[in-house]
Amino acid sequence: MIYEYQALDRKGTAVSDLIDATSDVAARQRLRAQGLYVTSIKPHAVMGTGPSEGGSALRAYYDRLSHYVSLRMSVKEVGIFSRQLATLLNAGMPLLVAITDIIDQIDNQVFKSIIVDIKGKLEEGSSFSNCLERHKVLFSDMFISMVRVGESLGSLDQVMERLADLEEKRTVLKSKINAALWYPAFLVIVSFVVIFLIMIYVIPSLSRLFLDLGKSLPLPTRIVMAVSDFLANYWFIPLTLLITGGYFFNQYRKTPEGRRKMDELKLTLPLVSQLYKKLLVLRFTQNLGILLNNRVDILKSFEIVKKIVVNSVVEERIDEAAKKIREGATVSTALAKSGFLPRLVMGMIAAGEASDTLDTMLVKIGNVYETELDLTISSLTRLIEPIIIVVMGLFIGLLVVSVLLPIFEMNLILQ
Repeated sequence: MIYEYQALDRKGTAVSDLIDATSDVAARQRLRAQGLYVTSIKPHAVMGTGPSEGGSALRAYYDRLSHYVSLRMSVKEVGIFSRQLATLLNAGMPLLVAITDIIDQIDNQVFKSIIVDIKGKLEEGSSFSNCLERHKVLFSDMFISMVRVGESLGSLDQVMERLADLEEKRTVLKSKINAALWYPAFLVIVSFVVIFLIMIYVIPSLSRLFLDLGKSLPLPTRIVMAVSDFLANYWFIPLTLLITGGYFFNQYRKTPEGRRKMDELKLTLPLVSQLYKKLLVLRFTQNLGILLNNRVDILKSFEIVKKIVVNSVVEERIDEAAKKIREGATVSTALAKSGFLPRLVMGMIAAGEASDTLDTMLVKIGNVYETELDLTISSLTRLIEPIIIVVMGLFIGLLVVSVLLPIFEMNLILQ
């Protein structure tokens, strides 16, 4: 659920923003962890989405769900907004006029309300970066930092162009990864549905036939019949266990310990870890290179990139590297000691640092890994699909054989 909050930072400055959390308690905990003292927090109300007086609870739930979906879709619109704004700024249009023109073209009401709020704050005299900072639920720290640098250097149009390119690349990459993961998942789900239907509809009718014959059945057949009988009569038990287990697993995954365990698993899981590690290297190098290229401070860049990699294990390594840089170590030395980047990447970073082209080298490394990631996704998809088909085929084959065994035995007796 999305909450709107007002808080004070460590300097006593008032801040307000949106935060996505499971409850207001969880939202307060996350904000306290960021060093903010919450003065007020409430569910975020969006124009035209509040339930009317006397409205039903179902209507209120529908409105909240609609708002949540709209906000998730709004994340995709950030790239479109960046591209449109870059185009208008390049054409020499003032920022406020450009944003006003863009607002008329936005269909998503949640995203539109956020851009309207940004326009209102601009009219009051706030800087564009400060306006964006009110809506961190949509605009990342990296986005805001680059805009702030672009404002100070008078190159906001160029920065928005780079951000548009970056958002488009992220969208394409996310689509490729989702496509690679969803098709195998779809195959597994369909296979389990087919097996379940066989167990509760086909096997019971055959079981009655075998029992009527009064013959002793082979062990595999008896096992399949027992499982089939259990699923046909007590299907709600495994379903309840599945839902309950999924709920508690999801809650555990949100805890610091659970998140770390999941992140460690992603780094060690066969097949998937190869893809995941390349994704982490891509996120780190490409985003760090872009930030440094836009003259963002090195330590601030590390702090931003740490949030982008979204892995607690790697986040700790980045923190260690940042600490060593703060103590006077070079970037290549600090990263080498942290040990999460491949040796080849470390060599390229050291070469870029020695030639004073670290930002360019990091972007090049990111581009190389982007190409490698595409190839890895294609290879894994081609590898995983036949494995799933073979495994599920064997499973269904065992079911069929267990059913056919008594028939074969009866044929032998008749002969």
